Amino acid sequence: MARPWKDIGRYGGAGIEFLLTILILSWLGHWLDTRWFLHGWGLTAGFLLGCAVAFRNLMRIAGRMQRDIERAEARDPEAGRWTVDESWVHKEPDKSSSEDADDGT
Repeated sequence: MARPWKDIGRYGGAGIEFLLTILILSWLGHWLDTRWFLHGWGLTAGFLLGCAVAFRNLMRIAGRMQRDIERAEARDPEAGRWTVDESWVHKEPDKSSSEDADDGT
């Protein structure tokens, strides 16, 4: 039962990590702008570098998640199969109720 919580903890912080990476590197670029008068180039470079690093981390996390899913399916092949009860999807309309509605009197 502890396994789902472990996965949530492992992958739940991906969005926060993504955002913080961009913010921290942008702040560093802004700091360089104020220190060496780079006229916004430090902030731009920091933001672009932050985006690149954040997307790289996101791709690494996605790959790790895919490997974990494949391992879990290899352990229990039946757990990954979805079953859908289609009896409610393709119901024929009830003709007696539509005939009553068409009376119109």
